[in-house]
Amino acid sequence: MKTLFTVCIFFLLTTISMAAEQAAAVYDGVVLSEDVTWRGPILVRGFVVVAPHATLRIEPGAVIRFAGSAAQQPTLIIQGRLHAAGTPERPILLASNLSKPMRGSWGGIVFLATEKRNLLEHCRIENAEIGIDIRYSKVTLTSVSILQAQTALLSHDGIVQISGGTFSDSETGIEIYNSEFDGTDMTVASCQRGCVFNKSAAVLAALKIINNQRTGFEADECRLKITSGEFSGNAFGAQINGGEGQIFLSRFLRNGQTALHLQGSRIKIERSLFADNLQDALRTEDGQALFLYNAFASNGGYNLYNAGSEVVSARQNWWGETDPSLIRQKIYGVLQDKNAGAVQVFPWLNEKPQLMQ
Repeated sequence: MKTLFTVCIFFLLTTISMAAEQAAAVYDGVVLSEDVTWRGPILVRGFVVVAPHATLRIEPGAVIRFAGSAAQQPTLIIQGRLHAAGTPERPILLASNLSKPMRGSWGGIVFLATEKRNLLEHCRIENAEIGIDIRYSKVTLTSVSILQAQTALLSHDGIVQISGGTFSDSETGIEIYNSEFDGTDMTVASCQRGCVFNKSAAVLAALKIINNQRTGFEADECRLKITSGEFSGNAFGAQINGGEGQIFLSRFLRNGQTALHLQGSRIKIERSLFADNLQDALRTEDGQALFLYNAFASNGGYNLYNAGSEVVSARQNWWGETDPSLIRQKIYGVLQDKNAGAVQVFPWLNEKPQLMQ
């Protein structure tokens, strides 16, 4: 009797859930020219465009599902304003309507030339081709998670502010071109490539880039300010080509290849930890980088490898040793290769400096 009762309750709840899905409001190839509010279950077929003078509001707990075909991915396009504010208890879900969705099952959210105050807060975006695609627009994300996408977040000429949230299990976590990017307390994890920044200005704090299969962080000709970052468990930790800026109070731990590779970059690396990386901790190729008050320990390759011809300034760092011969064994420069530049390491610190906790 008890088993029969349980089965009946399960059947009843399943029927109610299916009825709720069937009762979803349906939008099929619609241009919203006036303000609209979405609540409860919503089904999008084809596309929905929010016109330049309209606002789409999405209420807490709304479930937005997207239905399409291989030839036509359903997409939400914002030319006006999007205000999607969930809560921790009632987040907003945007996902495919397929029972077994894959990466790229729907198009994603596209912001097209909108400078209005677009906000997504406590939202979860799943299985999109590009979770959020920003083109000449301003967008603020607070506690937004994007997972299982081809690209979780893409920006061309955008202004992006992020606080909290996770970008995970995607081909690329975050990809930024010619944009201004401000990110705090966010995680990029378990992607093929974690973050890719090109010709952009980025301020990053309390950033975790972990367990990415190819590279954790790539930057090309960018202005960077990274504080309290963690780059751990990636194949390559971070690769920075050109550009300028600083990395402060950060950790590079347990990366499979080079933890931090600088190529022609004018970067100051200060009070950061390089430990337990399987190969080289730091590799630099010219650019006049400066290394100061950093700590190195238990790296499988060199602590610092000068692959360029310029002199590298790396005084006042802690190399995990006090024995001069052991310190120099883990430094690659002109003493190992006459074509390489010298590495200035003396005087060094005799004890570990104060770093982030």
